[in-house]
Amino acid sequence: MAEPSNTTRTILCDGQVAGNILSWDAADGREVGYWLGREFWGRGIATRALELLLEELRMRPLYAHVVRHNAASRRVLEKCGFVVVGAAGALPEPEPSPSQS
Repeated sequence: MAEPSNTTRTILCDGQVAGNILSWDAADGREVGYWLGREFWGRGIATRALELLLEELRMRPLYAHVVRHNAASRRVLEKCGFVVVGAAGALPEPEPSPSQS
């Protein structure tokens, strides 16, 4: 059975399923993650999907983990305001500005 606190969304592009994006409670805080099919890479789709999820999720901080060799995924997170905070690659999302509250 699905955990009610999880947020899961399908990423669509031109009417096709391009991937998914989700958020869940983890031991070190609320996390976000996403997967995008290779044919959809490099088109800004992951960045836009994460922007939309961050608009929907109001709780902060949020965390993500990226393997060191996945520079593209790290760039997606950084474009959305995440910053590297540890050697393990945890990237917290900053607090929303007063205008976003």
